[in-house]
Amino acid sequence: MLAIIPRCRPEIRRSRPECWVLLVAAVSGFAVSPFAVSPSTASEPIRQDERQLFETHIRPVLVKHCYECHSHETGSLLSDYAIDSPDGMRDGGASGQPAVVPGDPDSSPLLQALRYEGELQMPPDEQLSDEIVQHFENWIAAGAPDPRSEDRDSLRQKSFAESAESHWAFQPPIRPEPPVVNDEDWPRTAADRFVLAKLEGRELRPVGDAEPEKLIRRVYFDLIGLPPSPQDVARFVDDPSESHFAEIVDDLLDSPRFGERWGRHWLDVSRYAESSGMEFNFTYPHAWPFRDYVIDSFNDDKPYDRFVTEQIAGDLLPADSPKQRDENRLATGFLAIGPKRHNDRKTSFRMDVVDDQIRTTSEALLGLTVGCARCHDHKFDPVPTEDYYALAGVFLSTDTLHGTTKIKYSRHPSGLVPFGPDAEARHEEYETHQTKLKDAEEKLSDAKTKKGEAEKDLKDAEKKLTKIRERLEADSEDADEPEASREKQAKEVEAQRKEVEAKEQRLETLAGKIEPLKSKLKKLKENAPQPPEYGMGVTEGEIQDTHVAIGGDPGNQGDSVPRGFLSAITLAETPEIEKDASGRLALARWITSEDNPLTARVMVNRVWHHLFGRGLVPSVNNFGSIGEPPSHPELLDHLAVRFVEEGWSVKRLIRSLVLSRSYQMSTRKDPGNMQLDPENVWRWRMTPRRLEVEPLRDAILTVSGQIDLSRPDGSTVTQLGQQLARQVSWEKLNPESNRRSVYLAAVRHYAPHMMQEFDVAASSLVVGDRAETTTSQQALFFLNSDFVLDQALATARSLIDESPDDPAARIRTAYRRAVSRAPTAIEVRRATEFVEQTAERLSADDEDPSENRTLALASFVQTLFGSAEFRYLIHSPSRNDPKVVAR
Repeated sequence: MLAIIPRCRPEIRRSRPECWVLLVAAVSGFAVSPFAVSPSTASEPIRQDERQLFETHIRPVLVKHCYECHSHETGSLLSDYAIDSPDGMRDGGASGQPAVVPGDPDSSPLLQALRYEGELQMPPDEQLSDEIVQHFENWIAAGAPDPRSEDRDSLRQKSFAESAESHWAFQPPIRPEPPVVNDEDWPRTAADRFVLAKLEGRELRPVGDAEPEKLIRRVYFDLIGLPPSPQDVARFVDDPSESHFAEIVDDLLDSPRFGERWGRHWLDVSRYAESSGMEFNFTYPHAWPFRDYVIDSFNDDKPYDRFVTEQIAGDLLPADSPKQRDENRLATGFLAIGPKRHNDRKTSFRMDVVDDQIRTTSEALLGLTVGCARCHDHKFDPVPTEDYYALAGVFLSTDTLHGTTKIKYSRHPSGLVPFGPDAEARHEEYETHQTKLKDAEEKLSDAKTKKGEAEKDLKDAEKKLTKIRERLEADSEDADEPEASREKQAKEVEAQRKEVEAKEQRLETLAGKIEPLKSKLKKLKENAPQPPEYGMGVTEGEIQDTHVAIGGDPGNQGDSVPRGFLSAITLAETPEIEKDASGRLALARWITSEDNPLTARVMVNRVWHHLFGRGLVPSVNNFGSIGEPPSHPELLDHLAVRFVEEGWSVKRLIRSLVLSRSYQMSTRKDPGNMQLDPENVWRWRMTPRRLEVEPLRDAILTVSGQIDLSRPDGSTVTQLGQQLARQVSWEKLNPESNRRSVYLAAVRHYAPHMMQEFDVAASSLVVGDRAETTTSQQALFFLNSDFVLDQALATARSLIDESPDDPAARIRTAYRRAVSRAPTAIEVRRATEFVEQTAERLSADDEDPSENRTLALASFVQTLFGSAEFRYLIHSPSRNDPKVVAR
């Protein structure tokens, strides 16, 4: 009955907006901490009349109007305030104020809410009758006697257990047999049978197969993120057989471009970036090794369970070689590259880093929003706050190596992970040299300071000597000056002269020390050893369990919680956390256990999402209660079980899916199907998809012939070192490059303009499903972007070089390069006329007809780049259309 209350601290509200949305409230005093468990205040036996009052007039109202949102019994506790037990009724809220004050109705917030006094009015849909309100007033006045025997803690645990038992995602997947279908000729794979069975059960029919030009374009972009060449398309059109398509798929899976495409998907999930973000956005010069690790892992088809284990606990794994050891350690960059507030207090900084690690690990690998349990029990899923702090102990026992130094606004320095040949020895030698260098610099600085002080002292002494001499000369002109006085002044002059000589000697001595120090420093700099390369990662820290932070406040400690995992997931054999270990390796083994019901399902669903445009579970990061249920649960389980049985091979999974009939369908609309299933939930066609920004940019560079497919050595951010991003020019943060988009600098809040316009993943979040917006700015980008204009011009020049005397051939080649098909006769005619007319208009003001023809052709290419057919994987005119130009 009481509202959901905003109990999160401001910094948590900023970093965990989803928690804040759940905790919108009217009056904070009504929130009740789930940790402040106190027994009923009723110490005397309840009388029969009191029992009758409660059972007749109080309990029925609570059950009917309140339990739906405020009880453990219904499994729907939408507030910290639980009223299904005596102690739940009497506990104080975040302000410490109990909802019911026995004997004092007017001071009881519960009664105020029932009376509709103030902003909080409960039940919210309609006010209860005056008679019912009076019963509650009488009950509270009588001391709020409560005969219920339920204990809130036991109800709480029972609710979690029942929720875990009832929710589909916590049940182990069982591999079902592919169903029998009416049309036995349509399916090519087991997955097709599951899809077709759903369609037939809903009187839907799959549309026809995609045209060969569109199918090969689709699979090229899906597997390597680049368009096929006109020659590749022509070969497949000549032989669109299943065996030929399978050969193409195998070649694409073996291409080094595959890892760049699918590695980018994982970088979205792992919130990869090269700066800290937040208020003080420091660059991370050593984030890039994690990027390369991810790309290489997908190219090598590293088993997914091994891939996950390395990212959580690679530093704890045995290695067969120094190279493997480096790879294992750099994999833990997954835990280190998240956003950070480097200027926060130590406790807040540490807990926010841990929160990021818990949130990322749970959402990316398990599809659960465990981070919501930082301040209170999860509102919808069986994740008690104790589970959150069990995981927090694991990550608090871990040192995060993000590599920042202690400078202004950066208060939490850390080390890095050295890697490469003889990395440890080179790192130690380099650190020793840096110590010597720092010592030499300090000594030189100290010597210069002392020399400056000596120069000042000498100057002061010389001034004093001059003044004494001037006074002596003036006194010598006075005939009445006593002889003794003149002798005294003469001695004073001599003493001061000696003082000057001493200071001159000291200055000379100090000056003599500076040159050797300069020489030593110069020699140290000239003979500096080459440091190894560095990456971000984690290592074991001080092993510790932690306490529940009541309300998310580390300063308000509740019970101690041992390091552990999520209680809702039960394995046949739970890995044990050793006493002297953080628990990360045990956590990795727990996540990748074949018994874990979530891990394989989540990854299989991610792969399906990227290939089909919509996950079998549409909420790809949330398999919990408020996530969307699977459209094809049997297919999801079939794929998940097979994924594990076949060695967690991502490439094998992808291959099986792209060879399915379901994947190879056209995007063509069917009017009847559109009426029954407009969202294409049941997979009667391939969903049209817009290219993400990276393949869109890479496609433009490929069409123009300007793309650089080499991997860069490191990152341009490395050259910047640790700096505040706001103090670096945009051009330095985003230098021009024709390399693949996955290798562009990834500084948080400073993404290149094209990336921003076309919905690049938010690099501070776990992004499994990118937004897909359509804005006027996107159209303007293709009209005005220097990048698009330059690439269109480069494309035009290459088309003219290829066909210097055939304007129509240039148009045909442009279509084949850009949209992987031959143009229709009408398209050729119109495009040729447009280029000719544009060139003529340009020639009216310019005497260079050759350059004008190039510019006119570039204008046409620019139009192609901005077309929907270039930006989307969609149906196009059939190659059998008589208007289509012969190849």
